[in-house]
Amino acid sequence: MKFAAALVTVAFADLQSDATWQQYKLDFMKSYASGEEEERYTVFKESQARIAKLNSLGDAVFGLTWTSDRRPEEKHAKGYKKPEGFVPSAPTFVKQTERRNPASINWRTTDAVTPIKNQGQCGSCWAFSATSAIESQLALQGGDAYSIELAPQQITSCTPSTGDYGCDGCNGGFTEGAYEYVKGTVGLANSFYIPYEQSLVETSATASCKPIAKKVKAMNGTDAMLTGGYATVSGYSYATPPCSSGACASQDLDKLAAALEETPVSICVNAGAWNDYTGGVMSSAQCGSMAADMQDHCVMATGFNTTAPTPYWIVRNSWSSTWGVEGYIYLEMSENTCGLADDATIPAVALDLTEEQASRAAANRERMYHEATFGSAATAFTV
Repeated sequence: MKFAAALVTVAFADLQSDATWQQYKLDFMKSYASGEEEERYTVFKESQARIAKLNSLGDAVFGLTWTSDRRPEEKHAKGYKKPEGFVPSAPTFVKQTERRNPASINWRTTDAVTPIKNQGQCGSCWAFSATSAIESQLALQGGDAYSIELAPQQITSCTPSTGDYGCDGCNGGFTEGAYEYVKGTVGLANSFYIPYEQSLVETSATASCKPIAKKVKAMNGTDAMLTGGYATVSGYSYATPPCSSGACASQDLDKLAAALEETPVSICVNAGAWNDYTGGVMSSAQCGSMAADMQDHCVMATGFNTTAPTPYWIVRNSWSSTWGVEGYIYLEMSENTCGLADDATIPAVALDLTEEQASRAAANRERMYHEATFGSAATAFTV
């Protein structure tokens, strides 16, 4: 007991004299309950060692964040999970336009990408990723009038937990399951009609869907004009042939780049090192395994930049705008970094446009492409 007490005394003396720790508490406005600081300091020192090791594998893209004193269960949530034995069966995406091969593209600068979201401590990344991809297709295929924010809450709570496409709410799911759910219901509501409530989705999916199901049913009922816009999905395709087992080291990255010429793409990744990311281009070595069974998180690729010293993919996360580079991360483009091409999907939205509306939407889509490749995108590539 005396030996243990001596260790605690030494640890307390260390944290009091550690200038980096004291500055960390100031920078992130940390305060601790009585007796808690020693534990948090131990986690902090482990984070420092991990960050140093990761940075030794490439450029210094990792650093101290608000999670550096947090236990694993207190950090940003993930949540990618597929039913055992799932076999991909959707077709591969077919480009609608000729290959243009832009040096860089970033759909973030257009109406095709909505602002960064925050999934909180719910493993609903898969719902956010699918929702973001549907939002992008809705804006690209329908034009300005269809640029709306949709409801990941609905997908998280109401996607069935059984069957070939079963998902489990805050406990995880996958984008293919999300698309299948939306395909089989009235549609995906806007986020004002069904707002995100982390406390609600922490309950079982079946229980949390009951109040939402009534609202979904009303979306095309007699009071439809009061519910606002929503999206319908007819299916989905893979941006590049998926890899559902093995090392996935030979994914067709050119097909992924070709798909990104036309649209943002939902992707799933190994995000094991992402909590420490602070900016710059994360190398494949720093990210770790690209194998299918290492994937744990779903996000969205919004573009790429081949003109940077280290070319990179541009990826949007759902961990709030205070994470990474205003909510984004840059991944080394020459590799299947983090396994981003293992499970890359594009939903197909169903729209009933008149010939005039379709013509306006096509013109709007071309305008957005030029914005993404030549307009304000240039300032978005600073790393």
